[in-house]
This record gives sequence, structure tokens and C-alpha cells, in this order.
Amino acid sequence: MTAQNLMNPNPVTLRPTDTVATAATHILTHRLRHLPVVDDQGRYLGTFSIYSLLRLTLPKAVIMEEGLRDVSFTTETIDGLARRLRERGSEPVGQWLSQDDPVMHPDTPTMEVMLLMLRGRTTSVPVVDQHSNRLEGIIAFWDVLEKLLVETR
Repeated sequence: MTAQNLMNPNPVTLRPTDTVATAATHILTHRLRHLPVVDDQGRYLGTFSIYSLLRLTLPKAVIMEEGLRDVSFTTETIDGLARRLRERGSEPVGQWLSQDDPVMHPDTPTMEVMLLMLRGRTTSVPVVDQHSNRLEGIIAFWDVLEKLLVETR
């Protein structure tokens, strides 16, 4: 079995010009952690995720590379965090992509996909054509588990 057998070939995707607010709505509505971002030709550009949303919501002093380690003294309220996220809602997701996330190819063996998920502590992996860089689908942990449970029956 390969990544192609495991993947969802029609994942929810974003365009780089879609807004942070649109992405947040998709993440919440579909209960997703990662959304692949593709250009007009369907080429994979990166991922916008719940971690992107957290980066946009938290104060800069906390998320900087040498940022605060202990934030217990802060008085930030949920209203303040929500306001910060709303203020960033019109920004395009293209500014906030993670481009370092691993990808798989359609012919990647299932064992390699599962090992990547384990070692990378990721719950979904984009499946990208290695020649055209087109997004072919996405493999979520749920897809793998569903296949494994069906195979054991």
C-alpha cells in the first residue's frame, strides 16, 4: 500500500490570498489542524495551521526566538487575544505559511508515511507530485487508522 491508497484526494485547501479569518473558519468548521495552500495551478506552496493561528494571536514578546519563557506574570485576557486575532483576520495566509513541513509522494510506502507521522509528531501530511509539485491529496491520521481498522475486519 502507498500514500496514494491512504490519501484524501479532495482536501480542503486555501489559496495564498485567502484571509486568516477564512482559514480560521475552515479550521474550526472542519476540525482540521493543517490546511494545504496551493496556487492557481494546484501547486503546493506550504501549510497554514493552528500553529499559524497561535503565532498570530500571541504577543510578539512571547513568540520571538529569544522570547519570554515564563509568561505567568502577564495579564492578557481572552478578549485581548481574540481582538489580536480579529485584527490580523484580513491578512493573507500566504504571509504565514509553514514551508518546512514534510511532504510525501503518491508512491511513498505506507510504512514510511506512518513513521513520518510518528517521528514528526504530525497528524497530517500533504501528498505532492514530485515532478509538478501539484497537491495530490492529504493523509490525515484518521485516514491511516480507518484503513488499518478496515483491514483487520
